[in-house]
This record gives sequence, C-alpha cells and structure tokens, in this order.
Amino acid sequence: MRNALPVAAILLTLTACTASTASEEAKPPLQPGLVVSGSMPMDMSGDAVKKADPPATTDSRAFDNLKKLVGRWEAPLGNNKTIVDTFQTFAFGTAILAEEWVGGQQITSTVFYMDGAQLRADHYCDYLNQPRYVARTSTDPSVIDFEFREATNLEAHAKHFHSTTWRFIDADHLTQDWRIEGSPKGNSTVHLDFVRKAQAG
Repeated sequence: MRNALPVAAILLTLTACTASTASEEAKPPLQPGLVVSGSMPMDMSGDAVKKADPPATTDSRAFDNLKKLVGRWEAPLGNNKTIVDTFQTFAFGTAILAEEWVGGQQITSTVFYMDGAQLRADHYCDYLNQPRYVARTSTDPSVIDFEFREATNLEAHAKHFHSTTWRFIDADHLTQDWRIEGSPKGNSTVHLDFVRKAQAG
C-alpha cells in the first residue's frame, strides 16, 4: 500500500509555486539592447569617445605663429618704394597664402602648410621659378628658417631665393631675410623690416 502525502503538505507546495510565478511576472521587461551584468552600462555613442588632439610640435607651433600674421604688412624698399605683404588662411585653416605687392602689382605668392608634422612653404617667384622649402625650426619660437628643398624651372632661371629666415619681433614687427643664389653677380641677401598696418578684416 502506497504512503499518501498529507493534504497540508500538498497545499503548502502549491502555494509556494504560485507565489514564485507571480513574482517573475511582476518584474519589468528588459529594454531592447540592454545587457544585464554586474558592471556599469557603457555609452558607445560618438560623444563618449573623443580622439585626443595630437601633441604640438615645434613645426606646428611655428605654423600657428604664421597664422597670427593674417592681415597687411609693409616694409620699405629702395627708391622710395614699399613692399606690401598680405596673409590670409584658406582651406579651413590648413594653409596660409602670403602675397607680395609692389606698386600695386603682385610679384610673388607663398603657400605655407603642414605636411604631417613638417612645416613647408611653396614660393611662386618673380624670378620665374618656384622654390619649395622645408622649415628648420629651433627651440626659439620667434625664428623660422626655411631651407631649400627643390624647385621647378631652375634650369631656365637659375637666380632664385635659396632660403629665408623669418623673425617675429613682436605682434606688429617682423623681419625677413631672403638669400639669393644663382645670380651672375654672386650670392646676396635681401633684408626686409615689416610693420603691421592692418589686422584681418
């Protein structure tokens, strides 16, 4: 003969199962995409992950100094003439255009830009050639030496500006020294003392 469970024990078991089911149904449903774990949720949106700015280099600081030249500058020449330099940024600030004017006529243009971590300058000259320079910066942020890298049309027009040194005296004064090579008269240097005449408009 089988041993029958007491009626009280059976009722107690059924009551416990019913309570457990009701507790599970009372829990709120999981939101789509929510992972339940012991760690804090991670925000993977674009605002949460930001790239750090690259560290400033000597060349990049020199490029920033060139950007401060934006505006109009003047330097005296011989024969009561004045050379005018204008500077403006373009291409979303990734390049600087410098133009030289004498007597209302544009004579040269120079484009300054960064090539990776290196500051470069391409000069379109009234000597009918196009020297290209690379900056040789020093620990002195007020001085930039541009050394000759290469040039086009140099075989046909040997006289050219082989290098140039720029010195930032203060916010309104700048000197430029341009070394001329390839001339039948020999090498020489043109020194210019610039004074700011107008800020960027």
